Amino acid sequence: MRAIGVFYVLGGLMLLCQVWLNWRLQRALSGVIAVRADDRIADGVIALGGVLVLMSGVALAALSAWAVVAFVAGWAIQAGYLLWVNRDDLDTPQAEGRPKSVHAFAAYTATTGLVLTMPLFGLLT
Repeated sequence: MRAIGVFYVLGGLMLLCQVWLNWRLQRALSGVIAVRADDRIADGVIALGGVLVLMSGVALAALSAWAVVAFVAGWAIQAGYLLWVNRDDLDTPQAEGRPKSVHAFAAYTATTGLVLTMPLFGLLT
């Protein structure tokens, strides 16, 4: 279980790095093109999701009972984000990576289910 936690720590860090790069690129291009408010909101939600994935990974790697809270919060923000972005047309360039996001969400959902059972077996402290 600790290895899965480390995996999510790395995933959260990668997600936060991607958001940081997006913010830098948007700032650099702000004089040339306008950044839509939806894109800014999406980046903020992705950053929050990255923090929650990072926190859930840290908690799971430490086998802390806080892993339950962190995973449920991370699951909720990811579910909300995917529902929000799925309102767009699936043929747009923004929807190109959506299947990968859905697959990652499915894996996170399975891990969240596993984490929810861990207190029943006394695996979290």
